[in-house]
Amino acid sequence: MLEYKNIIALIFAIGAAQAIFLFFILLKKKENSFANKFLAVTMLVFAIDLIAGIIFLAGFINNIPWILGINSTLPYLYGPLIYLYIIFLIHRRESFLQQDYCHFIPFIIVQLYGLLFFYFEPSSYQLSLLDFTKQPPWHIQLVGMLIPVSGLIYMFLTIRVAYNFNKQIKNSLSNIDNIDLSWLLYLVGGTAVIWLVVLLSYLIGYAFGEQLQANLMIYITISIFLYTLAIKSYKQPEIKVENTSQDSYKKSGLSDEKAEQIKQSLLDVMNTDKPFLDAKLNLNQLAEKIDISTHNLSEIINTKIEQNFYDFINSYRVEEVKKLITEDKNDKYNLLAHGFEAGFSSKSAYYSAFKKFTGMTPAQFKNKKM
Repeated sequence: MLEYKNIIALIFAIGAAQAIFLFFILLKKKENSFANKFLAVTMLVFAIDLIAGIIFLAGFINNIPWILGINSTLPYLYGPLIYLYIIFLIHRRESFLQQDYCHFIPFIIVQLYGLLFFYFEPSSYQLSLLDFTKQPPWHIQLVGMLIPVSGLIYMFLTIRVAYNFNKQIKNSLSNIDNIDLSWLLYLVGGTAVIWLVVLLSYLIGYAFGEQLQANLMIYITISIFLYTLAIKSYKQPEIKVENTSQDSYKKSGLSDEKAEQIKQSLLDVMNTDKPFLDAKLNLNQLAEKIDISTHNLSEIINTKIEQNFYDFINSYRVEEVKKLITEDKNDKYNLLAHGFEAGFSSKSAYYSAFKKFTGMTPAQFKNKKM
């Protein structure tokens, strides 16, 4: 049993050391300055929680039993910290908004609860909560039971933010091949795994009793996940996208007549100037050509044409490819060259869009035309 605890303590120590190391590195990183400073604080919170776990495993908890209160309530910070970090990084925020502070209310409440019912209680009472053969007071149980509830709520909030960000990218850019979202998928997926492990450990504890100390699985998972999460997040460039959510169109000042005029101007520009031939075309550039705001242009594309910006531009590129293939009677150019000439920046994006809008590959389309 002693050897088992030593191995777990070593895993915790490695995780805590990595978190502290990255805390200092992230503080110095210039890109995504505010987001990375916030991530640095998040790393510090993880480190503190893991160190508290080491203290418990090493048997020092008898000397500082009040640390149980910290160790038991820090998980209320995990969900808000990861969620807000993603918000700050995606939207390049440089400060807190008033509503951001609301995410810390549950943690503040449980700390106030601790001041009243735990931190100033005798050490004998604090240590008695480690006797898993006895049932703790109902309010102590409630504080613990609400942790996975909080986690699952923030897990879904984080997934929603990532999903909306992916939609916003496609409403701002016509080529997304160079945008690496693997970090976001890893962060969201890793966070989901942690909270599912939290839920599993609570279910095991409820079914078999706390003697199994299933909560150790949580900190092992955090230790394993911690280093890779920080490295992947640390490497990410800033990506700015326009706020093009459907909710932002509800307060639109565009009349139906004005919207139709903009739509017609847009279609005229697309057919005459062919801006889609520029592989780097984005929402802002196209809006400047038509002399309207990016918000209004996005609204027209989404509500009047019923496409996102990415699909709207690529549908024109596909039509251009079809035209080039049809006109290339002597097979002077290969199919990939036609795709690049039409504005696609990669083979995968080209073939994917062509298949989506025609139901066939460029080669199948060419053979059909012969």
